[in-house]
Amino acid sequence: MKKSIILAILIVCMFGCGKKETEKLEERGISGERGQKEVKANEELGFIKNEEGFLVHMKNIKVLLKHLSTSINQQNWNDIKEDTKKLKAASPVVFTGANKDDLPLEFINLDVKFHLSALQLISACQEKNKDKATTAFFNVVNSCDECHAKFNKKEASTSWFQ
Repeated sequence: MKKSIILAILIVCMFGCGKKETEKLEERGISGERGQKEVKANEELGFIKNEEGFLVHMKNIKVLLKHLSTSINQQNWNDIKEDTKKLKAASPVVFTGANKDDLPLEFINLDVKFHLSALQLISACQEKNKDKATTAFFNVVNSCDECHAKFNKKEASTSWFQ
């Protein structure tokens, strides 16, 4: 039952952008082909409206991932359950304090990738399989690394997990 719910959420996330939403995005010029904001490597991240709050939330995710890494290694499934709930609720897009329409499309896509990998981690942890949980965990870490490589050159890697 839980797997089918997670699968349904995954499908909705992947294919959730219906025709009406797509048309609205195109009207506003938000699609990649229609002039979506491009963030250059050294450009200021002006789309983050609440930088201090954003940094606090991102550090909280970092601490959460460190704790989750330890919990997975120790197979502490109760702590893992609590940590994955918090991870699922984390949203870099929301933490920016900006309207989603004002954010770079790539940032939004990386946020979606983060959430999809977090859902895979939740599913793997529900099976209480350390190997699957570890693989899924590093998929989450890789989604973080990918976003940091594009938007946070100072901390482009979360290699502190290894």
